[in-house]
Amino acid sequence: MNATIDCSVLRPCPLCGSALSALVFETIRRCKKCGLSFVSPLGDYRGEHETAEYFLNDYLPLHESNRENSLAERRAHLAMIRRHFRLPARPRLLDVGCALGFMLHEAQAAGWDAAGVETSDFAARYARESTGCPVYSGTLQQAALEDESFDVVTLMDVIEHVAEPRYLMDEIYRVLRPEGVLFIVTPNFGSLFVRLYGSEAYGIGPEEHVVYFRPGTLERLLQETGFRRIVTQSRDLYAENLRRLLGRKESDAQVKIKTAFGKQTWLGAIRRSMNCLFMYVPLGDKLIALAQK
Repeated sequence: MNATIDCSVLRPCPLCGSALSALVFETIRRCKKCGLSFVSPLGDYRGEHETAEYFLNDYLPLHESNRENSLAERRAHLAMIRRHFRLPARPRLLDVGCALGFMLHEAQAAGWDAAGVETSDFAARYARESTGCPVYSGTLQQAALEDESFDVVTLMDVIEHVAEPRYLMDEIYRVLRPEGVLFIVTPNFGSLFVRLYGSEAYGIGPEEHVVYFRPGTLERLLQETGFRRIVTQSRDLYAENLRRLLGRKESDAQVKIKTAFGKQTWLGAIRRSMNCLFMYVPLGDKLIALAQK
């Protein structure tokens, strides 16, 4: 379980434990020893919990406005896992932080045996009822799942919300079967737009995102947890960052940009070309990691 954290004082690095850090911007500091960036002090940190209002008024409308691209991205994640690692014919998948269950739906459609964990009681119930999959309400530690019970664990847009990610990674390692695979998506603190816009870049929000990874720091966390065959790469540019760069101010600009770049058009071709580049030059907004137990 997570240790109790004093939210009013500077804290040691949650990756290497060093007390030496330097301010980057706002309350985000960078460890002088390992380079991990993290919020310190935590202040009014809300943890991993999202409200029903957030899911109904923000998360779900954004998903529905760009539904096909959103689901296609999840299908691409499953395909990426299969490309890199040998899996059973019907892998057992656990989506940690499954929100409303869209990854569970796509995993089911692909013939996977899927389950979820979600800290929001509302979202867990929604995912359970809409997919028929088992979805545990609470943290992964609170779910107390059996040892070595999953072939794949997905952790998408979750780890940045966790103040002490080592505890989470240890628990994921425990529930994965030997040669099981972990798949992570998190904002890339070394992205082009973080370099351009600093604390104003989309994905930077110390009140919610309390740990910020670059490829090297995420690799170190995975290695020290015990994972091997680690692959990291970046991809994509957040639509909100592109909206700002393009000077678009209309209320639905973010949705229009997401839709335009997701289609099989010349903009979609540009996105695919940029993602090929971001595999080797990690300037994309999303940091992706795959690792095997």
